[in-house]
Formats: sequence, C-alpha cells, structure tokens
Amino acid sequence: MKKITKISFKIHSYLGLIFGVLYLFFGISGALLVFQKEIEYFNNPPMHYCAKGSNSISLNEMYYKVSERYPEARQIMLHTFPRSTCDTYEFMIYNYQDNVAHNYLYCCMVDPYSGKIVREGDFSSLQSPFFRWLYLAHYSLLIDKPGRLITAISAIALLINLITGVIIYRKKIFTTLTFKEKLNRKSARTFNSSLHRIIGVWTLMLNFILFFTGFWMNKSLFLPAEWEIIPKKEQHYKVKANIDQVIKHASEIPNFNPIAVKIANDKKTEIVVSGEFSDTKNPLYFGKGSDVYYDRDSGNWLKTIRIEEKPFSDRFYWMMKQLHRGDYDNIFIKILYVFAGFSPAILSITGFFLWKRKGRKQTD
Repeated sequence: MKKITKISFKIHSYLGLIFGVLYLFFGISGALLVFQKEIEYFNNPPMHYCAKGSNSISLNEMYYKVSERYPEARQIMLHTFPRSTCDTYEFMIYNYQDNVAHNYLYCCMVDPYSGKIVREGDFSSLQSPFFRWLYLAHYSLLIDKPGRLITAISAIALLINLITGVIIYRKKIFTTLTFKEKLNRKSARTFNSSLHRIIGVWTLMLNFILFFTGFWMNKSLFLPAEWEIIPKKEQHYKVKANIDQVIKHASEIPNFNPIAVKIANDKKTEIVVSGEFSDTKNPLYFGKGSDVYYDRDSGNWLKTIRIEEKPFSDRFYWMMKQLHRGDYDNIFIKILYVFAGFSPAILSITGFFLWKRKGRKQTD
C-alpha cells in the first residue's frame, strides 16, 4: 500500500502542476456562472432595461428583424424571455464555422417596445455581454472544438486527482469529516497542507459531480465525427408560421412552461418550443428538457415529447447538464455550488505552494 500511495502522490502532483491553471480558471468561472442571472440583472443594466411603452412589437416582428440581421444563420433561438415588462428578449444565433476553432455563437437583445437591437455580439468578443464571453471561455476556452477537448481532458485529470487524493489522505478522511482535523498555522507549509486536505475532503463529492458532468458533456470530442465542420448552405428557409401564435399555444398546454424557441434556417424542420412541465417529479428534468413541435409553415401543433419519454441517453445527458450548471432557484444550493466551484482554485494554489516548498527543500 505504501508503494501505491507513493505512485498516487506523484500522479497527484504532476497532474496538479500540468492542469492547475485550468482547474483555477474552471473553478472561478464556474462559480461566477452560477450567479449569472443575479449579477447580470443587478441595478437594471441597459441591455436588460427598456422604457415601457404603450405598444410593443410582436415576437414575429422580432424574429424577422433578427433573421434579417443574420441572414446566413444556421439557427435562431429565442434564448431568454423577459423577466419583467421592462426587460429585453434575447436571441441566440448559431452561425457556420470557418474552422474547428471558430466560434459560432452570437447573441442579439431586442427592445420589445421600440424593436431596436439593444446589444449584440460574438460570444468570443467582449462586445457581447460579459457572461456570454465567460460561458464560452468556461465551456471551450474560446477555441470551440480544441478547447472542448482540452476541457474534457482536464476534467479526466481532475477526476484522477480526486481518486489519488483519496488514496493519499485515506487515513485523514474520517477525522476531517468529523471536524477533528484542524487548520495547522504553525508554518506556511503546514497551513497549506492542512487547508489543501480539508478543502479536498469536504468538496470531494461535489467536485467529482462537477468534473464528471463536465467531461460527459464534452466526451463526444474524442470521436472524429464531432470534428467535422457543418457545410455552409446557400439556401435558407424562412418561417411562415406566426411565432406569437406558436408561443400562445405552447403556454396553454397544461403544466407546460415555455423557456426557449428553436428555429432552424438551414433545413426545413419543425419549430421547437423547449421548456419544462411543472408536474415533472425528477428535479433534474427541469429546464429546457421537454419539447413541443410545430409546423414551420402553418404553425399547427405536431407533437409533444416530455423529457420522461425521451431515450435514456438523452435523459442522462440532460441530467448531467443540470447537475453541472447548478441553475436552481434555491439560494443554498447555489452557494454550495459556488463553494465547490472555488475549491479547485484553492486546491490549485495550495498544491502549487506545497510543490514549490518541497522543491526548495530538496534544493536546500
């Protein structure tokens, strides 16, 4: 067991050194993204505030305004409905890629009274709202497919760090969880060592969940097919259906809460209204997990597929996504996610100081 512990310590140290900066970045950016809505809406920023008028333009008009602004978009999605009568509608634009590292996401915010575009921009540019940039940086390091692959590899590395950490500190886990292990302030080394151990043990399960789900969402990047670029199409299909009528019908479906509307422009497929059913029992099924389909020409309802009716692979992926994001209305859960999010940053810093101290001691 001594030999296994020694090997585990080496693996733990080397992986921490190689991926430490990424652990630091993913931890801090993830913690900030948990409170994205609260931070972004604070103090009525211009992109989320518009003067309430006597008349408002229809969603249909907004969609056509955005589609005219982005005529070559692959897909346009009404991503966020207004939180109040003085808020904007946010559309997410999916463009074609020039190469595997090229960003394809854009945002476009529309004032529902004047019809003006209040804010827009490439997700990889700070011209778009900060949290759109941060989301892309967290998800793909701003280089799409190569970045997502690095993210997946980093997640695997941290999972191995967690496993080796359990082997190294196995004798201290119980005493740490029962508050018998205290912070040792005798020296900088003992302080960093005890803090590293305590934070690592207390956040073990949450970090395992966060990084396993992060890996799961990007695991497809290990397959060659995921690296293929979607060919650009010259022909684009306009929607004839009235978007307002589609939303109205979806809102009248018992227990259904529409959250987003997806409209493909590069192929003649259905309009998809994604959302959640209030009578869904599994809390990990909430969000944009269920879909209602409408004919893009007539606007007639075609079918409803609740998340409970989807294949297990789709349901499992959605649960992984929900677990990773921590997008719940419970403030205590969000704080727990923030604590877990900052822990890789603390572990990276304390681990680096321990390694540096050890290297200096060996030199001396």
